[in-house]
Amino acid sequence: MVFQKDTKKRWVAAAAALAVFLLVSVLYFAPQFRGEVLPQHDVLQYEGMSRDIYQTREATGEDPQWTGGMFSGMPAYLINVAYPAQLVKNTVGRITRLIDTPAGFLLFAMVSMWLMLLVCGVDPWVGIVPALAYGLSTYFLLIIGAGHVTKMWALVYAPLMMGGAWMTLRGNLWAGAAITALAASLEIGANHPQITYYFLLAMAAFWISEGIVALRERHLKEFLRRTAVLAAAGLLAVGSNFAPLWYTARHAKETIRGGSELAAAAETQNPESSDRGLDLDYATAWSYGRAETLNLLVPDFMGRDSGWTFPSDGQVAATANEYGLRGIERQLPAYWGTQPYTAGPTYLGAAALFLAVLGALLVRGRNRWWIVAVCAVMLLLAWGRNFMAFTELAFKLLPGYDKFRTVSMTLVVVQWAVPLLGAMALMRLWRGDVPRKRLLRALAWAGGVTGGLCLLLAVAGGSLFDFGRGESTVLMTDQLHQLFQSNGMQEYIDRGMDVEMGEAIGAAMAADRAAMMQADAWRSLLMIALAAGGVALFAFGRIRRGGLVALLGGVVLLDLVPVDLRFLSSEDFVSPRRRQITATAADKAILADRTPGFRVLNLTVSPFNDATTSYFHRSVGGYHGAKLARYQDLIDRYLSQLDEGVLDMLNTRYLILPGEDGQPVAQLRTTANGAAWFVDRLVTAEDARQEIDLLGKTDLKTTAVIAARDLPLAQLPAAAAADTLPGRSIALVEYHANRLRYEYSTPAEAVAVFSEIYYDKGWTATIDGEEAPAFRADYVLRAMRLPAGTHVVEWRFRAPGWRAAETVTGICSVVILVSAAAAVVLAVRRKRRGNGRQEATNAAE
Repeated sequence: MVFQKDTKKRWVAAAAALAVFLLVSVLYFAPQFRGEVLPQHDVLQYEGMSRDIYQTREATGEDPQWTGGMFSGMPAYLINVAYPAQLVKNTVGRITRLIDTPAGFLLFAMVSMWLMLLVCGVDPWVGIVPALAYGLSTYFLLIIGAGHVTKMWALVYAPLMMGGAWMTLRGNLWAGAAITALAASLEIGANHPQITYYFLLAMAAFWISEGIVALRERHLKEFLRRTAVLAAAGLLAVGSNFAPLWYTARHAKETIRGGSELAAAAETQNPESSDRGLDLDYATAWSYGRAETLNLLVPDFMGRDSGWTFPSDGQVAATANEYGLRGIERQLPAYWGTQPYTAGPTYLGAAALFLAVLGALLVRGRNRWWIVAVCAVMLLLAWGRNFMAFTELAFKLLPGYDKFRTVSMTLVVVQWAVPLLGAMALMRLWRGDVPRKRLLRALAWAGGVTGGLCLLLAVAGGSLFDFGRGESTVLMTDQLHQLFQSNGMQEYIDRGMDVEMGEAIGAAMAADRAAMMQADAWRSLLMIALAAGGVALFAFGRIRRGGLVALLGGVVLLDLVPVDLRFLSSEDFVSPRRRQITATAADKAILADRTPGFRVLNLTVSPFNDATTSYFHRSVGGYHGAKLARYQDLIDRYLSQLDEGVLDMLNTRYLILPGEDGQPVAQLRTTANGAAWFVDRLVTAEDARQEIDLLGKTDLKTTAVIAARDLPLAQLPAAAAADTLPGRSIALVEYHANRLRYEYSTPAEAVAVFSEIYYDKGWTATIDGEEAPAFRADYVLRAMRLPAGTHVVEWRFRAPGWRAAETVTGICSVVILVSAAAAVVLAVRRKRRGNGRQEATNAAE
């Protein structure tokens, strides 16, 4: 009966936890259940970039695996490809569809964290508090608002993956392996390698910690056995996603993540430079400032987000009014950090950080040091260019680390580790195995460190930092100088008014920022006081452990939810119509042109950072973090300068320009080369640098630029290549993203250039059904030598080795699902045997 009672209590706790998580998620995203939606930037971009793919599926029933709608064409591996053999993702992963997003994001993030803590031996009641802290971390709400869907799903599954590793190395070996394989399969399937990579670093730290313990306690053999099983679970997880991983890995070498061939051509002494990953400056553009790290504890330490301006009742407004610059405060940024742009701080919660410090003081070494070490390393990595020595070391030593940008994203691991440490502290209190004297001493230290820091910032913070005063003064002085010059107010400049006003407003900006920081420092101090007060009441026996958990859960909600609402609230929801991409008059005019294959360049948006144009047209531009490297070279060298010859070779038939009334208008370009054309001459290049240089010196309508190594495939007999031949024609007659058909006629053998992106890992060409060789021309396009006569050329795209990749994926997926089912069956049987033995014991008594 005792065993049954304990089981019943755990089920009640599980139901209560699920109810709390569901209630919090539903209340926070209440507008979702009224049919409203979030105008998420990345979701809109995704709708644009994937439109061509969905249209091809609807029209042909085929998965194209390629899109022609963005950057003149690119593989769809990192956009949307259907992988039927991903059985784990397509079965167990569908559980997350029970509650639609964005509420589903919060719900399943908290459930995943709670399950991980359960696996780690944390009581289900205790697990509610750290699960709330994890799910309501401000960063989650920032990325949900931005529409970073894959990132969010990766953060949902990551805790459960870590829990599986914990159980495999410490607890039930086979159950842990099953959980690891299942969760890691979902994690990898979320398709955000950067998040997965950072959590694998955390897992490596845990593994090293366990290895040290095993060596010290002399059970290395058992540790190695568990390591082998954990590795096998990881390999199964990778295998269950083999197809997407394989194609992504092969494709990555051709993208900006794999480096530029131009760099290799320029650095002949280091030919491997083309595969060295991202440029260090580019990768570290979003680096957390050292001081900015304090906004993990004080949310407005750095002035909130880049779009936040100063209040109308602050010192900036008052100072500006004195100089007759009314309303200028609404144009000045309150954020004073070093990042190019930020949607808000990574606020972890003052109460959660207090509990983490308490955990670091109370938890034994085996459960403490690896978590503290992970937090420290990830903080240092997040600093990026602000601690370049450490960053460069990581780029050199960590395999694959140089493939990722936005180094500040490493803080997601800290966001997970802080609640984990807090959970460890609460479990010690829940079990009652901490002497009161030690608890009070740890409480004093934890409260003193976190609360003392908040108190220091609240009282003296205004004098500890300059709050960007110097930069603001220079910014305002320059702006005022330009303003006076443009309005013919030279006398103001001569009198030094621009400098005087700039210094005054710069000082006011610093004062307002200091006030924002101090207000939040007092707020964080209050949250720490409430959490510490709850622990103190428990220590003196004023409240029981259930009351402590309830109180701390309330403090976490009181702490995090109001801050989250600063960045994502019900006011951000809109009707579904307002989030739709709607066709402008310019779009409609272009859509009326039924000529197949042409492209559009939209200059009313940032063309190479916006994919909404691709919703309606085949776009020269787009939005993607892993575009083809050669195409990026073309953007940097020619397209950003609107080079006419390159626009023509990309068959850019229309420009979308801002009209006189500010509305987009379509402008027809009559010089576009068309979907394909014959050339009369070839010019060869020895390397990529010479190849791209020749584009600006060559008439691409009559001449093709090719690599010297492709000359045997392209060269025509002397008689055929001597003069321009009359009566030649070639036209695109059918377009789908993955299939293009051309009809041509030529009296003699000729070379044709196709205005389609060259990609030899999947595209094959046939002439009248017979496969024919192709080669690259004009740096990024396709070309073929075509026989005389009237024929049909067809291009088809199919991921190479598709059947084999899907077979490996399917087999590993089945093994994981069977293993997970077996683990559940064994657990049920074990519980039943335990119940039976307990009943027999009770009967005997």
